[in-house]
Amino acid sequence: MERLKEAGHSIYVWSAGGQHYSERTVERHGLSEWVDGCFDKHPKVDPRPDVIIDDDWYLVEKYGGYCVSQYKEVNESDRELLEIVEKLAERGDL
Repeated sequence: MERLKEAGHSIYVWSAGGQHYSERTVERHGLSEWVDGCFDKHPKVDPRPDVIIDDDWYLVEKYGGYCVSQYKEVNESDRELLEIVEKLAERGDL
């Protein structure tokens, strides 16, 4: 998240669980300093995302971005987000 913010990007968190769920999750994991806002997963979210990282292929196709595995439990070997950050760097977005 630090690399994204240093590159001037805004970070928003959304969830099918709703805005309040997103806010609680961000707070619980100590991510508030990096996150610019939280939303319900709504088809007309504003601001419209430039790139998303989501576990729903439909939304990734709709907005453009990267699909990740659905979170089910802590997985210390999970590198998906780090790999996406590297892809963003390769594209020149970082």
